[in-house]
This record gives sequence, C-alpha cells and structure tokens, in this order.
Amino acid sequence: MKIPLSANNNDKATTGVAARNQALENSIRAAKKGDWEARHHIERNLMPLLKKLAEKRSDNTATFNRMIEAGKSGIAIAIRKVPANIPGDRFQIFALPFIEEAMDKSGRKSIWQRLFGS
Repeated sequence: MKIPLSANNNDKATTGVAARNQALENSIRAAKKGDWEARHHIERNLMPLLKKLAEKRSDNTATFNRMIEAGKSGIAIAIRKVPANIPGDRFQIFALPFIEEAMDKSGRKSIWQRLFGS
C-alpha cells in the first residue's frame, strides 16, 4: 500500500512515478526555452535507454562513447521538435527515432575512413 506524501489525495504528483513524469514534463518545457540544466536532467533520465542502444551498436569503448554522445544530440533534436501536449512518460517513445537516427549517422564511416581504415 502506498502512503501519499501529502494529506490531499487528489494530488496526482505525490506518487513516485507521477512526480517523476511531472518533473520530466517541466524539464522538457524548460529545455525548449534553452535551459541547459533541464536538458541535462532529461539526458540523465534517458541514460539507461542510451546505454542499451549504444551497446547494440558498438564493439569497443570509443564507439560506445561516440554513440552515447550522438544519442544526446538526438535527445536535443527531440526536445526541439516535441509537441507541447505530450506527457512526460511518452517523451522517451517520442525521442527514440531521433536518438536512433543520430546514433546511426554517427556509426557510418566516412569515405576517408573506408579508404584508409580506422
């Protein structure tokens, strides 16, 4: 049984999941306005997703780190394009294609890398 943090049971932001979603929604709104702290908060919340996707696309530590950085840039693109009415718990689903696209672009080798290696 969950005990609410306040005496007001009508407050939906008292449970852990609801409070986290509300904080994520607030961070998304602030990041759209240019708040770097809020953007960093979103990146930290989505770090398990970034790690999982980077592990699938990398074979060494350098590639893994490059994929994580590309995923963060994908999050930044998703923040700019997110509609105003999307709830916080759905942002991860909305951002997934942007993150994957950024990681895939980062994983492609340029013509010089294909010709001369590394």
